[in-house]
Amino acid sequence: FQTISTFFVHDLKNAASTLKLTLQNLPVHFDDPVFRQDTLRSIRATTERINQIIERLGALGSKLELRPSPVDLNLVVEQAIENVNGMPGVEFAKELEPLPKLMADSEQLRSVVTNLLLNARDAVGEGGRIEVRTGTQNGYAALSVSDDGCGMTTSFLRDSLFRPFKTTKKKGLGIGMFQTKMIIEAHHGSIRVKSDVGKGTTFQVLLPLTPDE
Repeated sequence: FQTISTFFVHDLKNAASTLKLTLQNLPVHFDDPVFRQDTLRSIRATTERINQIIERLGALGSKLELRPSPVDLNLVVEQAIENVNGMPGVEFAKELEPLPKLMADSEQLRSVVTNLLLNARDAVGEGGRIEVRTGTQNGYAALSVSDDGCGMTTSFLRDSLFRPFKTTKKKGLGIGMFQTKMIIEAHHGSIRVKSDVGKGTTFQVLLPLTPDE
């Protein structure tokens, strides 16, 4: 129960981070009607997500429970990007190929994509670049998130990256990548990472296009 409840705390922290970023940018671009419209849409989507998290927290059990339904992975990616977009000074690129729908929990997949995007944002800082791609690979839907940020050491990748409460961030909970891996594996998928210190990191997620029998 404690580990799963920590996931919800982490998701709420991400939602709060999204709202904070949006509000920080609002005074600078307030006179832009397009930005105001995007901001209202982002705030609305984030508050809806908070309500969904609270609802699921109320029905919390001792293990991660999925609510599978036909899911458009590209739509999940677009929603996650919209929620965390507005990163000041960060170049954002995406290349989303048409994909068949997955049988998956859309809310949990959104947590995965959000974790990867926020992780990339923290790695690059201002002036960095983040690339998001989707496609297919050997019967799997493939999602990759790449950044040109600080990168991670081989020892951190081996010993700490996917373990709970291990982080290089001063204010991090150390739960995001552990949660991400657990959600992906619950969907019978896998996650891979390549990283070079000073050059950047790429996470690749593979999810089966048809559910395991």
